[in-house]
Amino acid sequence: MSVVVRTARPTDLPGIQRLSDQVFRSQRPGQHMAEEFPWMYDASNARHWAIALDGDEVVSIAGAMVWPALIAGAPTTAATTGSVATYPSYRGQGLASQILDHLEQDLFREGVRLMQISGDLPLYLRWGARPVGEVAWYRLTSAPEPRPTDFRIRPIHPGNDAGLVAQLNQSRSTRFGRTRGQLQSMLSLQPLTIVEKGVPIALLVETSEGPAAYAIINHRPFGGRAASRVVEWAGDPQALLFALASVPNWPEAGMLVPVLSEEIALKSALAPAVPLRRQPVSWLAKVINGPGLVSDLHELWRERCAQELNAHPVDRARTVIHLGDSQWTVDAPELAEWLFNPTAPSRPEALNAVWPVPALWSEGLNYV
Repeated sequence: MSVVVRTARPTDLPGIQRLSDQVFRSQRPGQHMAEEFPWMYDASNARHWAIALDGDEVVSIAGAMVWPALIAGAPTTAATTGSVATYPSYRGQGLASQILDHLEQDLFREGVRLMQISGDLPLYLRWGARPVGEVAWYRLTSAPEPRPTDFRIRPIHPGNDAGLVAQLNQSRSTRFGRTRGQLQSMLSLQPLTIVEKGVPIALLVETSEGPAAYAIINHRPFGGRAASRVVEWAGDPQALLFALASVPNWPEAGMLVPVLSEEIALKSALAPAVPLRRQPVSWLAKVINGPGLVSDLHELWRERCAQELNAHPVDRARTVIHLGDSQWTVDAPELAEWLFNPTAPSRPEALNAVWPVPALWSEGLNYV
């Protein structure tokens, strides 16, 4: 029987869930992907799944969540993509590539500009995703010495404190948007901690004037053999360090703190420490609508450069970039590098005035 690739329907979700559990949870009896990622597997999100069917059986899948997003304060639309899986007996037939292409076309028609995908498989690189952005990882080997402040710290209550977390998150100029329901669910589940077998810690730091910072920490993952990790935070960097100082029982490997390019104040707060390592952000990215993304970020270009910057499509895979009297034709993988990679070797020098821009951070409460 021939295999058919199409967009999923709510009635396909049981088959999607069975395949997800067999591929991703076979070593964890009693754990189910749909319970850990309820919004992704909800019937309302079925249209953001692409599937391959052999008769009535779902044999290959890829899912996404679509988010309103800000990049350096400019509104756009992005998708986080994951749960790409194929039953073993159907592998080697190119189904995953077909699934990703189908999902990309659906998201493009919906107005999504950028797809981010979890993992660094050769499949994703062949499909056109690339490492983008840069994160500097600082390792703290002991809890910071708390300074005299009026900070008060307490655990985050997912139901009651989602609004405060959202308020702090709004202070970030590069971020995903979330509904209150999504945020409450993500605060409750923290699926990244479940995946890495850590202890979920969510802390809110307040002052007499209101919330100062929140911190989401994956504590003692992999049975304490790995370093604890800050997977998301927002607010005052000093309040973040105050929160870290309150975490008990640090592992021998210490605590990792990610610092993105725009987080200058956090870098200053961590001084004189130096990064343990620098690397691309943890997800690959593919620009699926270059002209649309350039248009969304147009005001940012105008702030950075006196010359007019525009783009128009050659076809689905290629974009022409215009800056003043110069123009370049670029494919999707290279455009992602030009936009987000600080060290992109092929980016024309003239575009360094406007690019790179901050990459979206897909860990923590955005994890698919």
